Amino acid sequence: MKSKRESSAINFDNSNENKRKVADFFKVFSTYLFSSFSIVALIAIIAFIFSKGWSTLSWDFISGDYESQLWNVTTSEGIKENNQYELSYEPHEGEYFSSNWGIAFVDSTDNEGNRAVEISYIDPNANINNWFDASTGDPFSLQVGMQISSAQLWTNEDPSLAQVKIISSSTGAERTAEIFDQCPYMHTMTLIKGGQGMRGSLISTLWMILITMCVALPLGIGGAIYLGVYAKTSKLTSIIRTMIDMISGIPSIVFGLVGGIIFLPIVGGHGNIISGALTLACMILPIIIKSTEEAIRAIPQNMINASLALGASQTQTTFKIILPNSIGGILTAALLGIGRVIGESAALIYTSGTIIQDYVIPTQGSATLAVHIWKLMSGENQNFEASCAIAIVILFIILILSVAVKLIAFKTDKFKKAR
Repeated sequence: MKSKRESSAINFDNSNENKRKVADFFKVFSTYLFSSFSIVALIAIIAFIFSKGWSTLSWDFISGDYESQLWNVTTSEGIKENNQYELSYEPHEGEYFSSNWGIAFVDSTDNEGNRAVEISYIDPNANINNWFDASTGDPFSLQVGMQISSAQLWTNEDPSLAQVKIISSSTGAERTAEIFDQCPYMHTMTLIKGGQGMRGSLISTLWMILITMCVALPLGIGGAIYLGVYAKTSKLTSIIRTMIDMISGIPSIVFGLVGGIIFLPIVGGHGNIISGALTLACMILPIIIKSTEEAIRAIPQNMINASLALGASQTQTTFKIILPNSIGGILTAALLGIGRVIGESAALIYTSGTIIQDYVIPTQGSATLAVHIWKLMSGENQNFEASCAIAIVILFIILILSVAVKLIAFKTDKFKKAR
């Protein structure tokens, strides 16, 4: 039989074991619980972006201009519809058809998200072939998809006897069709088509990445080599590392303010891509320095000692041994830097400007993708669809870069190949 002391010891051990199991359960449960919040938030953000922007995303949206094409249609004596055929059309839901002119209209939105009236159908027998462009004098052909910015129609051929009807972009499709039916004469009409594309912003972002990384990578890698290889432990290096950490915490709007004061006068005095890239290069320097230095310190010391023992100098060892084996960390730093460049907007407002350009020159101001989103969402009529479509493009760019960096790092990791 077990003694009382042995029984109490067994009970005590069982009690401790149960407590440990309960504690372990709560630790594991809390870990999964808190981790799930991040996953749920990420899934919710991606789901929202795709649900709002996927219908807008298209090749025309990616490759198209932001500015719309505009035509002023007119004639010397007004346009009269002398139809030889009966114009009839069964409009779909939301369409409104003018049987007098043979044109159907629908309510739409322009590239700023404002109300617009769009032409959705043109009867093949409609007599609209005598229109011409007022700016060029060339014959004009009406097309489905054009939006009416404004129009002036008359009820009589004689302007002095006619009642004038004015159509604007906010008139609405139903009222526009009614006015066209009431007025057999038209004096002028302004039409727009296209626009809302992000091609210029995409090119601006690529220019920003290229210039920023050309400046930041050499400086960042050089700083990491000094701190990780040549610098000795001292108060100076401690101060340098502290300053690098402090720079990482400075708000981006402050970088934009300082960059606008320092770089704009040097580059040209007005917002441009080069001054924005120089500002972003200063912002991502800490990321590149820290990531590269950690990669350098991860290299086994015996490999470096072996190189030095074989007669190689410190410089030869750095460029032949240390840097080739740190390529994974350098690529990771480059990826983090590119991600920061793509997603930055506050610092670029003061340095590269907020104007969305279709034809980009590095010495001129142009909005990047992030600034494009900011501009679309900063007005009274916020364009969620176009903003989310641009966000999808940004996510795809980051995904492609991440996969590419992982593949390159895997191919160049000599430690994995050795194992």
